[in-house]
Amino acid sequence: MATRNISIDTILSPNRIIGAEYAHHRHIYGTGVGVAVLDTGIQPRKDFLSLPNQNIPFNRIQHFQDFVNNHKEPYDDAGHGSHICGKIGSAVPITQQEYLGIAPGCNFIVLKVLDKNGNAPISTFMKALRWIRHNHRTFNIRIINISIGTNLDSKQTDSNLLVQAVDALWEEGLIVCASAGNNGPKPGSISSPGNSCLIITVGASDDDLPNSKSGSRRLYSGRGPTTCSTVKPEIVAPGSQIVSCSHHNSGYAIKTGTSMSTALVSGAIALLLEQEPYLTNEDVKNRLHDCARRLDLPHFQQGWGQLDITRLLRASGTK
Repeated sequence: MATRNISIDTILSPNRIIGAEYAHHRHIYGTGVGVAVLDTGIQPRKDFLSLPNQNIPFNRIQHFQDFVNNHKEPYDDAGHGSHICGKIGSAVPITQQEYLGIAPGCNFIVLKVLDKNGNAPISTFMKALRWIRHNHRTFNIRIINISIGTNLDSKQTDSNLLVQAVDALWEEGLIVCASAGNNGPKPGSISSPGNSCLIITVGASDDDLPNSKSGSRRLYSGRGPTTCSTVKPEIVAPGSQIVSCSHHNSGYAIKTGTSMSTALVSGAIALLLEQEPYLTNEDVKNRLHDCARRLDLPHFQQGWGQLDITRLLRASGTK
């Protein structure tokens, strides 16, 4: 784990790769858009207790629900959830693009469904999804970020239940983003619920990036095909050696996986919804399709291509 002394010179900034600065220079921060994050929790640190370029404290953790230990106050005993939330919407000074989240003005609704070891029974996950269905209007939830999943080699019944639950949320009008999982590169290796035919599934565009310490490469991003008639994953974003918040009050960590890629896409959608709040989930999916940038990657790895925020926002006429 690394802290503030991370050598950013050795790490490509995902914000720059996907064009987040285009939005930030225009003061588009995803302000007020509710993002539900199902993960290990969130550490209530300054990154989440302020708005971009404002010195006035503002708690953007609008709600925390603990389905594991039933604690009332926000916490993260593993670090994964804080890392994901940081990449979605950390609001460190706007000039520090390496640490800044994609949508530093969004609101967080954090549902702790994983324990300190990153595990949970399927029933816990299902409770959280039902909670969202009943409460999404109360907290203005537009986006659900699911940077977790289950291997399709596990119980098929569990996979079917997850898919049915996220499909129901999509049909309610919510935008559900789920990771493709880290079981690649074999065909058909997308995790559940990323194998849902309705939701937006996100893979990693850079899973061939050498490890900064060992120099080794691991092609991890889950790949299609699935049983869907549409391509899976739909879109890719950087996921390797991503710098974001640790689960301490300060310091940053480096993590790798399609979990991180998913956070980038959720943040980008929050930017889009601030600009065009009337868009439906199908509108958003179509915009991502039309604005993705094709890469020299296998079709069942990249889907439509790589997330491009500049194209995404320009498509509505913003200059």
